[in-house]
Amino acid sequence: MLLRSRLYLVIAILGTLALLTVACAQTTPTPEPSGSRGFEDTAWMLESYGEKGNLQTVIKGTEITAIFDSTKAQVHGSAGCNRYFGDHEISNNKLSILQIAYTEMYCLEPEGVMEQEQKYLKALQAAESYEIRDGKLRITCGAEVLIFVAKQE
Repeated sequence: MLLRSRLYLVIAILGTLALLTVACAQTTPTPEPSGSRGFEDTAWMLESYGEKGNLQTVIKGTEITAIFDSTKAQVHGSAGCNRYFGDHEISNNKLSILQIAYTEMYCLEPEGVMEQEQKYLKALQAAESYEIRDGKLRITCGAEVLIFVAKQE
């Protein structure tokens, strides 16, 4: 009886060690498709925006950026004059931007920067989906689209 109990104990210990070995083994990460950058944790710079087929380029002298933080599920960046931040949800190329807040400075120059900023923030809050094509991030916002390029560090 004592021998049988010890045998069960040894089997239980070996089984536990086997499970721990499998659970702690490193897995090989799945590589991203070649030629594409990750959507999250990349600094993106707005290149053009507006209604599909009638895009406007960003006003010279302004920089509009977006960084989607995967660990905090937040987005933040520059809207041209003000800094902004908010939460985001991503699922199967669907994108939702929640509760954007921003600083409240007013910039006089370059001309039109405040109007551009408001259009950008309004479109970003209406985000529905995204795709990365030819190295550019395209966020669809109803009838409008935001097109970003990866910011060079």
